Amino acid sequence: MTNIRSLNNYKKGWNLVSRQFVQKLSFALLLSIFISSTAIADKATINQKDTDIGVFIEMVSRLTGKTFIVDPRVRNKKITVISQHEMDEKEIFALFLSVLKVHQFAAVKTGNVYKIEQLQTAKQDSVSVYTKGQKYDGDQLVTRVIKVDNVDVAMLVPLLRTLIPQQGHMAQYKPTNVIVIHDTSANLERIVKIIRKIDKESNEEIQVIELEHASATEVVRILQSLEKQNSGAKKANARKPKFVADERTNSILLSADKKASIRLRALIAQLDSPQKNSGNTKVRHLRYAKAEDLATLIEGVADTLETEDGKKKVKSSRRGNNKEYSIKAHAETNSLVITAPPDIMKSIDSVINQLDIRRQQVHVEAIIVEISESLNKELGVQWLSKGGLINFSNSNPSATSILGGIITNRGQEGITTTTIVDGNPVTQTTPNQGDNGAGLGQAIAGMTGALLGFSNDKSWAALLKMLASDTESNVLSTPSLTTLDNEEAVISIGQEIPVITGSQLGTGNANPYQSVDRLDVGIKLKIKPQINEGNAIVLEIEQEVSGIAGSTSVDIITNKRQINTTVLVDSGQTIVLGGLIDNDVQESIQKVPLLGDIPWLGNLFKSSSTTKRKTNLMVFIRPVIITGAEDANDISSRKYEYMRALQLDRKMRGITLMPFTDPEILPHWNESLALPPSYDQAKEAIELEGVNPLEKSAEAKESSSQQE
Repeated sequence: MTNIRSLNNYKKGWNLVSRQFVQKLSFALLLSIFISSTAIADKATINQKDTDIGVFIEMVSRLTGKTFIVDPRVRNKKITVISQHEMDEKEIFALFLSVLKVHQFAAVKTGNVYKIEQLQTAKQDSVSVYTKGQKYDGDQLVTRVIKVDNVDVAMLVPLLRTLIPQQGHMAQYKPTNVIVIHDTSANLERIVKIIRKIDKESNEEIQVIELEHASATEVVRILQSLEKQNSGAKKANARKPKFVADERTNSILLSADKKASIRLRALIAQLDSPQKNSGNTKVRHLRYAKAEDLATLIEGVADTLETEDGKKKVKSSRRGNNKEYSIKAHAETNSLVITAPPDIMKSIDSVINQLDIRRQQVHVEAIIVEISESLNKELGVQWLSKGGLINFSNSNPSATSILGGIITNRGQEGITTTTIVDGNPVTQTTPNQGDNGAGLGQAIAGMTGALLGFSNDKSWAALLKMLASDTESNVLSTPSLTTLDNEEAVISIGQEIPVITGSQLGTGNANPYQSVDRLDVGIKLKIKPQINEGNAIVLEIEQEVSGIAGSTSVDIITNKRQINTTVLVDSGQTIVLGGLIDNDVQESIQKVPLLGDIPWLGNLFKSSSTTKRKTNLMVFIRPVIITGAEDANDISSRKYEYMRALQLDRKMRGITLMPFTDPEILPHWNESLALPPSYDQAKEAIELEGVNPLEKSAEAKESSSQQE
């Protein structure tokens, strides 16, 4: 039974193998017959249905005689080609390229060999660069450099990007205004035709229009406002007219196409019409300048204009000092009320437009470092005996002051008196108890270091003074301040200390009084910036560091370090001021002649004192020009977050003796404090990105709050 079952399985397997062999043999025979028939004839008809792409590549290689290297990833694809006419070798290869593109493959030529690889990676291979006059097959990959003459390539890229398939590539090179595109030859020809139709010379003309009555700046402002209102009704591809006012010649430079130029010239002519009356009154609301300061300056300008126009004679013939113009400042609204003839009014408007501008600001950061170092060493021996003493003045306390304190402490010999008691003389001595050590205490009150005394309590004594002191101080401050261009700013951090300036006693030393003045000590920084052309800043700097050094019997002693200078520095650049300002070494030696010169033993008859003082003051200044609200917001946010970080650090360390009390912490910097974008900025952002910056900012804030 088992043998019969095995025999049946053998027959089934043989039949399956036979059928597969016959199918492959039949396909090979048909393919060989087809190839042989096409080899005899120079043309062939290709009809393939669900044929493996590897077999198709082999067939094309036989028909065209080309050599292909097939990427291992080119597999598992079935292709179908239906054709009813015969094709020659070039047509067959063009068909082959089209079939590869349909299935996301490409043939890249390297020498005499074609590499069959995925279309995505083909653009990074040695694809042919387009050469004028050379013919390319329709679906052959080509890299082409297209020169654009009249249109900015940055404007063409968004338009053409939708015409390039995902596997293609397009890039712009602005310095030479060219576009580099990697795509098939057929699609490149289509894109080139589109570019040539767009890349046409503009018919815009630049015209200079001189005005006689109106102000060029004012007319340009009106035209710009009008164009903004009409911008929504214009076509997307219409070029906007451009206006520039030349205040020196009171002219307008107009750049527009012929149609818009005719319309705008007519409008400018209507605006440049003379006033009907001989006088004019206008209220000018100032945006940045101060009305009181500007009124004084404008009056001087108007007086000069009136004189230059030959009206001085007319004015002198009038009674009094009447003028043809009047300029008054209204402080509450920061406005100027101007009454003047049209010609003077036009000149005044031009001057105001140039003066009433937004002034830039300068943020100055400073680091002030003062390092003081003082070294002091003393060593001396002083001797006292009944026969004499050795005393040195460079050692404190001196031997004489110690001796005086001891003597006053012992007191003087008492007073002896004799009295008669019961007829008998009685002698009584009253001793003087001295000062109970007050003089000795005063002598050693200011002593520092080690003071050792040796004595035999009878005939001699010695004082040994040893001192070594090292004093270091470090003053560090990081003030920062913001001020307008050409405006002085001062920051002062310190104390006010009283200083006696005089004293007086009344009659009989009654009603004494003293006059006291206040002296500022601490850190003071005064800066006046002037912004030059570009990013250069001229800084007038006055920097002072002062402090209390000590006191004397008369009054207190203060230290003062001051720098006054003017420097030129670029925005964002750090400069250093100051340096080593004091390096003092003093050495004092007092000794007994001959005895003090004996080696080693001479130190017992000598007093040495050495003092070294060194002071170093350095100031680092870094100015930054604030051009807009974004710069100011960035500086403020950095300072704000720095203070918040200090608070968080303090919170982590905790409060001593109050472990359950948390200090107050500043909230996160709120970006809504920043100014919103202007109308022009928002409009430009919408045109370029298609996104409203206000909505984008709101989404960013919502996302940030969710993350927190």
